[in-house]
Amino acid sequence: MKISLRWIKDYVEVQIPPGSLADRLTMAGLEVEDISSVGDDTVFTIEITPNRPDCLNMIGIAREISAVLNKDLILPKIGKISKADAKCEIKIEDKKGCLRYIGTVIENISIKQAPKEMLKRINSLGLRAINNIVDITNFCLLETGQPLHAFDYDKLAGGKIFVRRAKEGEKIVTIDDVERVLDTSILVIADEEKPVAIAGIMGGKVTEVTSATKKILLESAYFDPILIRKASRKLGLSSDSSYRFERGVDYPTVEKCSNRALSLILKEAGGKIVKSSDVKVSDRKAEEKEIVIEKETIDSFLGTETSVAEIKNIFDKLGFNVKVDKKKIFTIVPPSFRSDIVQEVDIIEEVARIIGYDNLPLSMPSIKVSSIAESKEIKLRKKVKQILISQGCSETVTYTMINQKHLNDSKLSDIEKLKILNPLSQDQEMMRPSLLPSMLSRVQFNMNRGQKDLSFFEVGKIYTKKGEKETLAVIMTGVALRDWRKLKQNNVDFIDIKGIVGKVLSGIDIKDSDVSYKISEVSFFEEEVSAQILLKGKRIGSVGQICGEVLDSWDIKGASVIFAEVDLESVYSYSFSKKHYSPIIEYPLVTRDISLAIKKETTFDEIMNIVFSDSNDIMNNFNLIEEYLGENLPGTEYKGIVCSCKYQSNKGTLTEEAVTEVHERICQSLIDKLGAIRR
Repeated sequence: MKISLRWIKDYVEVQIPPGSLADRLTMAGLEVEDISSVGDDTVFTIEITPNRPDCLNMIGIAREISAVLNKDLILPKIGKISKADAKCEIKIEDKKGCLRYIGTVIENISIKQAPKEMLKRINSLGLRAINNIVDITNFCLLETGQPLHAFDYDKLAGGKIFVRRAKEGEKIVTIDDVERVLDTSILVIADEEKPVAIAGIMGGKVTEVTSATKKILLESAYFDPILIRKASRKLGLSSDSSYRFERGVDYPTVEKCSNRALSLILKEAGGKIVKSSDVKVSDRKAEEKEIVIEKETIDSFLGTETSVAEIKNIFDKLGFNVKVDKKKIFTIVPPSFRSDIVQEVDIIEEVARIIGYDNLPLSMPSIKVSSIAESKEIKLRKKVKQILISQGCSETVTYTMINQKHLNDSKLSDIEKLKILNPLSQDQEMMRPSLLPSMLSRVQFNMNRGQKDLSFFEVGKIYTKKGEKETLAVIMTGVALRDWRKLKQNNVDFIDIKGIVGKVLSGIDIKDSDVSYKISEVSFFEEEVSAQILLKGKRIGSVGQICGEVLDSWDIKGASVIFAEVDLESVYSYSFSKKHYSPIIEYPLVTRDISLAIKKETTFDEIMNIVFSDSNDIMNNFNLIEEYLGENLPGTEYKGIVCSCKYQSNKGTLTEEAVTEVHERICQSLIDKLGAIRR
């Protein structure tokens, strides 16, 4: 929003330098982004927040300056307008889209150049001169914030105005010489035959005011902000008028601005008012909201001491209706153009910003120390992150909104998802139902920049129709661990990421015996290199190697990518066992190996369950040492394994006989239950 300092001085006395005024406005919540010189004028570029449409005009900014500088506001005088008895034929068909429409017909006007002083005003703010009628409507728009439009009345078929929705496929050529196709979601101003303007956005070429115009119809209206905003976006068309209508214009100003424009037109273009109508769907007389607040409340909130007269003067200058009683209790009624003022804190904010935030005293707030224990979930989340970082993984944070293409590329097109009704962009059309697309996007991004060895994790939310879930995702690719002592560097594989997941779960006090892995097919994993993660038999996630089809879709070439996803909320709700101290066993450890030939489909979990289900109290640890595929096996369906059994007792030194008895019993159980063959 640009304002002219020279123009502002028509309404309020400004005696301080432009830089000082810019600082005062910024401290009042109207951030001045730039100060520039245009001819003999100084132009401010101000950032106006969406809740302050009252400041999208010269009078609105002048009102703010009058309060900040404690100067009187001088509003332009409007001469008496004698309206005609004859009525314009105006019909509002869409009563939700248009609450008020004022139409005034003036005949015998003289089209010429606008006054030089007026042209200086609008030119300094970037608007070009067209003719006196159009320039006056632009001048009034900039002055009051109320958009106006002038039609060549003789070009209106039937001399009538209809405010209606466009018909499907209806077309209009706007004043920028572009033909636009309309639909039923767009509000238009029409005559008996066709649309002559897109309501609140832009007028039509066929009825624009030219040098040949002799009779005009001046429009001043109130259009629904939401309807105008949607139409502007759909058409890709924005204007000074739509910018203001989208944010909401002041209902009473519809008539005030019309009268202001009429007085200027009659003065500068001559003519006579021959028809006028003010069609109201609603008077929009909302109940005046009284806000009652004590002076003490304002002072205690701001940490300052203000006088009753100072507070009253602030609100008088801002156009509020203010009453104060002997007990220093204020009853304040906001004006119609300040719909953002609804409660006590809004009143306090007005006082603070007009005084100037930089003029408020600085003090440390009093803080009462209270002991608030962290929830179990927060503690566990922190611990999960610490464990992953200690394992060499880097944390990443990605967007929670993705697009359908990312799901398709990840072979997740059939997954349940939540679509966003009004996405800001095509890349953010739905809430993510899985962390996989987000993590693959990070791998792609880094590999395209030459980074090949990656270990990422994210703790974030996924979204389904059942709600949101906090989820852990880990993704890895490249060399598992670079070591200059090794001639061959091994790439990360299924075992690496399975180990990291196991480390996380055991690190948050979940027993290893409660966690198991079940080989299963997952759409985005390679066959036989994927598994479900089970906690006490309940699925909490999956782990595996991303299939080549998915990697090709993401343009990730020449890499093996391993991925794991864990439902943390299921983990958090699990009843964790308390940690108990176990003293170091002082007695010696006995190690025995088992060499077996087993079926290839047998999992290590199955072996572990049999080993530890055997009732003995001397089995200390059981590890897989090596796996063999090749000759000297009973058949091609077999594989050879060597496992290490460690026996130890906390009661005394184990005898050879005691160890042999347990060891042989374990071997026999594996033979009987798994069909293993001892080697």
